[in-house]
Amino acid sequence: MTFPRNPAVRLMDESVIRDMTRVAEDTGAVNLAQGFPEMPLAEPLRAAVHAAVDEGHNRYTRTWGDPLLRAELASFLERSWGLAYDPENELVVTCGASEAIMATLLAVLEPGATAVIPEPIYENYLPAVRLAGARPLILPIDPFTGRWDPAALDAACREASVVVLNTPANPHGKVWSADELAVLADIICRHDTLLVTDETYAWITAPDHPHVAPATIGRLRERTVSIASFSKTYAVTGWRVGFAAAPAELMGAIRTVHDFLTVCAPAPAQRALVEALRLPGSFYTDVAATYRRRLAVLRSGLEAAGWRTNEPQATYFLLVDLRDLDIPDDRAWAIEMARSIGVAGVPGSAFLWDGMPRADGAPPDRRGRFLRLSFGKREELLAEAVRRLSGGPRA
Repeated sequence: MTFPRNPAVRLMDESVIRDMTRVAEDTGAVNLAQGFPEMPLAEPLRAAVHAAVDEGHNRYTRTWGDPLLRAELASFLERSWGLAYDPENELVVTCGASEAIMATLLAVLEPGATAVIPEPIYENYLPAVRLAGARPLILPIDPFTGRWDPAALDAACREASVVVLNTPANPHGKVWSADELAVLADIICRHDTLLVTDETYAWITAPDHPHVAPATIGRLRERTVSIASFSKTYAVTGWRVGFAAAPAELMGAIRTVHDFLTVCAPAPAQRALVEALRLPGSFYTDVAATYRRRLAVLRSGLEAAGWRTNEPQATYFLLVDLRDLDIPDDRAWAIEMARSIGVAGVPGSAFLWDGMPRADGAPPDRRGRFLRLSFGKREELLAEAVRRLSGGPRA
């Protein structure tokens, strides 16, 4: 029997990020591949999730989110970003930012439409665009300098109905500045394009590169779906809770898709995260500072061993430059590095258009350009990774 298959699935690859975690587990390598933040759970949050279970918050919540969480989230976003959202009509709580991205792009993209996606590409964007029956159009961003071409975006927006923007950006850690966002806002508004943002790492930035919410710039508030997650900031990636914020007219469509994707995010986690949003400002300062210390351990150690890296402005990911190593297949190379050296990272081709499955059936280009490493781990684990990599091809 020939089984039917959505054509979009033929162009979807298994997650390389999660595959490299399996490689790490199988080989005993230090796992710097997947973004598991190794931070202690804040005590108020730990107590709140126990209380939520004890109090019986185990049933479905309202489809678009626990009313207490939505109300607290609206207050939090106004304090953090200066953006006022109506919790009843302009917010939805989702199963992580991943589901918010999927629900949003399925809701706003018509079949045959075009969506601009920045490259390097976080792996969730292309599948969502293609499952919507839309066509991706790539906006290159230099992963080592963060430079991009406004003229290229302007040309793309002549045919695109949606622009996806990741700031702070995974994998390269670029934080879009207010000046850059003003240029982007002018282009988007001039072409009457919708903006969908992924701001998952908004609270994990360097002090000199604070996050600027794109919806605060110019007239973007009225044409922006702002998406983020609780997972990374509070070190609860397994709880699977994120959110989207948008004008009511847009939010109605997003909520409808969300309803039929997952019904609701986990109820005990939603109720517990009310307390997370009440944590003092010092919590966020401390989290960001902890990750900057960890970055210093990894980056200084790698550079002392002869590796070149980028300078991430945010997130907990670092790029290692592989361009002069003449690597023909960076996936095979990354797997072999995990086995022989004992450190697992994510090969750069997983984030690049040329490295992904192609519609014409041609083999992807997986020449080595960079390796993504996570510094979300404990400092002693990062030091051990540096020790192992000191015996690698740069030694």
